Amino acid sequence: MHKQILLAAGWTGLISALIAMIIGHTGSHDLRWEINQISTYAATAPRDRWITAAMLLPCVSLVCISILVSGYRIPGDSNAAHTMPLCAGAAMTGLLTLAAYEETAQTVKMLKNAGFETIRRQSFHDAGLLIFFYCAVLVAAVLGVLIIAQADNWKEKILGGAVTLLGMSAFPLMTTAWPRLIGALSAGPGLKQRASLLSIWLAIALVLVVASNRVFQRWQPLTRRG
Repeated sequence: MHKQILLAAGWTGLISALIAMIIGHTGSHDLRWEINQISTYAATAPRDRWITAAMLLPCVSLVCISILVSGYRIPGDSNAAHTMPLCAGAAMTGLLTLAAYEETAQTVKMLKNAGFETIRRQSFHDAGLLIFFYCAVLVAAVLGVLIIAQADNWKEKILGGAVTLLGMSAFPLMTTAWPRLIGALSAGPGLKQRASLLSIWLAIALVLVVASNRVFQRWQPLTRRG
């Protein structure tokens, strides 16, 4: 039963984060999602608290996945699996830092003309973003490999491959000028950031899909016998 509760909490946190993010982008404002980053919305949008909530809610999912991975050994009992909660914990630390320290300067030029407190808060904000991003990419990539290694059917192997691919794709989606290749010449870092974070969100969702399949496949025979 504990596994089912963890899965329910994980799915609730993940889906609620997406809903909160969408709500946070609504309202009357001059921001453009394809240009302005999510941090700008969290600091200046009229529904900024929804964006902050969207940063915090994935922590619930990461906690649940960490327990399922290490405590209940969903992807197997290996040293790599037991290190995943450490990486997930670092990703949660990044999210908590992002939520605690809002963006204070949208550009480097603004930061150069800012005071000490503004620079300090922006430094913590940027550090939180980097910690979360790299740790989340690592968690997704490694969990995908572990799922492939432990899978006993092609469905799970495909899901594991998709998890790894989505996790690794987040990096080029964030750092390369791919919008120009699809003709989005006016798009800024906002589009790249949202595409990258959506890739990570999908990877986490697929991890929960694999965990759900394994938990309920083991639980269903017991239910029938009961």
